[in-house]
Amino acid sequence: MRRLLAFLSVAALALIALPSGASAQGADIYGVGGGSISDVGQKFAKFAFSGHTGPGGDFGQFRVTLEDPNAPLDVHVDVNCVKVFPFPPGAGGYMSGPVKKVSPQPNFLFITPGDELLLGFNDFGEPSDPVPDELNLFFEPAQPQSCRTFPPLPHIPIDQGNIVVKLG
Repeated sequence: MRRLLAFLSVAALALIALPSGASAQGADIYGVGGGSISDVGQKFAKFAFSGHTGPGGDFGQFRVTLEDPNAPLDVHVDVNCVKVFPFPPGAGGYMSGPVKKVSPQPNFLFITPGDELLLGFNDFGEPSDPVPDELNLFFEPAQPQSCRTFPPLPHIPIDQGNIVVKLG
């Protein structure tokens, strides 16, 4: 439950969000990943994402599924904003965009198609490395292009999978 609450903790981050520099520029800049997050040995969320910056702008998609039988949620987002940055000992980033599909309808977070959502992620190496990669989906609707306004922050460690960030 502690991780679920942290996973839903957008309000605190929204209060400390500061404008920061633009993401790295170029055609080979991205954040990709997939895996799951567990709490007390029970998987409660799985995710997959791919966000890229290229000559034509930012593009990609992400999907997050909460597997709580009392509060299920499956959300698909079309990415239109990608920001990556160094975040020692690795790299991090954010991506955001409008919800393309969400189920169930209605859901316990009142998310509907068209809402803007934000995904934060940190790449700290391979799955066998001592520091696990991290992820956080901010379920409170965000502003368009909100991925450009958040500073590097820690997120929730993933239990399985891998996240890869390429700075360019």
